Amino acid sequence: MIRPIVRRFCADKKRLPLKISLIYALFGVLWIFLSDSLLELLFTDPLRHYRSQTLKGWVFVLLSAGLLYAVIEHYRRALFRTEESFDELVQGVSAATGEAFFSLLTQSLCQALKADFAFIGELTGEDGNRVRTVAVYAQDGEVDNFEFVLAGTPCEQVVSRGLVSLPADVCRHFPEDSLAATLGVTSYVGIPLFDAEGQVIGPMAVLSRRPLADMALAVKMLKVFSLRAAAELQRARSEKTIEYMAFYDPLTGLANKRLFQDRLEQALPQARRAKRFPAVLFLDLDRFRNVNDTLGHAAGDQVLKEVGERLQLTLRKDDTVARLGGDEFLILLPNIRQAEDAAHVAEKLISGLRVPFEVDGFELHLAASIGIAIFPFDGENSDSLLRNADTALNRAKELGRNNYQFYLAEMNESSLNRLGMESQLRKALERGELRLHFQPQYEVSGARMVGLEALLRWEHPERGMVPPAEFIPLAEETGLIVPMGEWVLRQACAQNRAWQAAGFAPLRVAVNISARQFHQHDLARLVRDVLEETGLEPQWLELEITESLIMQDSQGAVQKLSQLRDLGVQIAIDDFGTGYSSLSYLKKFPIQTLKIDRSFVKDLGRNRDDAAIVDAVIALAHSLSMDVVAEGVETADQLGLLRGKKCNRVQGFFFHPPLPGEQITWLLEQTATPEVAEESSLLCSAL
Repeated sequence: MIRPIVRRFCADKKRLPLKISLIYALFGVLWIFLSDSLLELLFTDPLRHYRSQTLKGWVFVLLSAGLLYAVIEHYRRALFRTEESFDELVQGVSAATGEAFFSLLTQSLCQALKADFAFIGELTGEDGNRVRTVAVYAQDGEVDNFEFVLAGTPCEQVVSRGLVSLPADVCRHFPEDSLAATLGVTSYVGIPLFDAEGQVIGPMAVLSRRPLADMALAVKMLKVFSLRAAAELQRARSEKTIEYMAFYDPLTGLANKRLFQDRLEQALPQARRAKRFPAVLFLDLDRFRNVNDTLGHAAGDQVLKEVGERLQLTLRKDDTVARLGGDEFLILLPNIRQAEDAAHVAEKLISGLRVPFEVDGFELHLAASIGIAIFPFDGENSDSLLRNADTALNRAKELGRNNYQFYLAEMNESSLNRLGMESQLRKALERGELRLHFQPQYEVSGARMVGLEALLRWEHPERGMVPPAEFIPLAEETGLIVPMGEWVLRQACAQNRAWQAAGFAPLRVAVNISARQFHQHDLARLVRDVLEETGLEPQWLELEITESLIMQDSQGAVQKLSQLRDLGVQIAIDDFGTGYSSLSYLKKFPIQTLKIDRSFVKDLGRNRDDAAIVDAVIALAHSLSMDVVAEGVETADQLGLLRGKKCNRVQGFFFHPPLPGEQITWLLEQTATPEVAEESSLLCSAL
């Protein structure tokens, strides 16, 4: 009879002394009234009544002492058992880590608090609007981890407000919580888990179908273990992040090279047994650097993400696509049975990337080059397959890009030669092996030289003059074209100023601007600085930009060309007619000159289509008050036809090939007056 009373009163430990005192007072009052009435009935003799009163006092003292001993001893043992079990719980949980920690903690909470369920969860979703459990324990059976929407649940209040304690009627307070209704939850205690920055990363909660016997103990235990649970949850998340970063590309979410090689090495022995021929595809986005240089790296990253998505949509589930870095991707096709299958996939990949990309209101057109290596013909291990796929990729670029090529053994020699040339080209600028030649431009009448085009040449110490077609594309691809282009600009301006100082009539010198140079954000500043350093007036410098280059980003090109035009230099569109300019765009560009590509001049007298194109370009240029320069004039017939079409300027081997500066000086001397020629010879020799 005493035990239930003691258990009830021992529940609230803070008020326990008062309750023991009340028990003692109640017992004393009952004893006085009941014992006195009983003694009056039993003993009428005063002497016997007196003696019984004394005996009653001793009995009261003994009984009350026994009662106090029973209450206090029961509480002491209960407290000892609670502390002992709590210590065991702490020690057991503290010894565990990771998933074992979460499982043991939820189980211990349920058992210690006699709850039906306990779980630890982490916030997920883009806005942290969902909870995914990392550990769940149920008294009546195993429960797998699950995920639920945060809205309308007690956990929502835990995340937004803090500790939530509901002794009863959980379903009445949260009618939208379908999970609580399904489990029949009545009582709930939950607490938020915080990371090191103080941000909520998830909830921890205990739930019961019956009211929890000790809500205060439940709150205390959750508070005690919340810090450790939060630290363990954060550690687990950090480990997942580290593991993810070790095997996946953080930008696109694709596999990285490490994971790709691991899958490739697993696929090769399986292919041997199944007699399959896995293929490695090395994909590179053509001229992707222009996107970063023009629109910025944020836009470039957005494009790379969409490229990754398109590649994944094109491939099958058992294929692997990885981002190697920059704009390079690797694709593993583990289950193909013939080379034609790899070619078919490559065609689909290239086709899928031809669809324009929409980025920040701009429509971007991309292309891709792909190199293919087939196991075991092109390599019997992962390293050789990757190396040979890269070699095939370089061959695809050499053949004009926007295509795919299978690896061939003879490509290795070409690749080694390419690496050697790249190394020598890097040293050419330092060793002074670069030369500047000039090709004269004449009035269409052929009577007077009116300009020069500066052209870069490489005089190799062993090979002699290296054809521009061999080293210019390599310089463009490796980025060496930027310092080389600056060197050309500086030398051309200095040489032109030297001719003027020598007394020759001023001529305009045209300098080609490469794609890499054009996309440099400080191009206008560079041109201004070079003009100031050399002393050349801006009107005697003409910058040539290719038509296809400015059309890649027409809006950005207008802004950059305007900056250059504000310096006072002239702007010419090189190779006009080979790109895809529209009249509406052409009117927006601050352009003074159009250069007709030599491919249209070559068959001018024999091909009606070429003649029609030349007529259209000249008419278009004159209607927009622009000059026209025809390149590649090699015959008198071509010159005559261009004169009849009222072309403004011409250049080509019919007049002169590109010549060193000394020979241009000689030409200028031939057309100058004797006095100027003598003075210029002295000045040029001094310079």
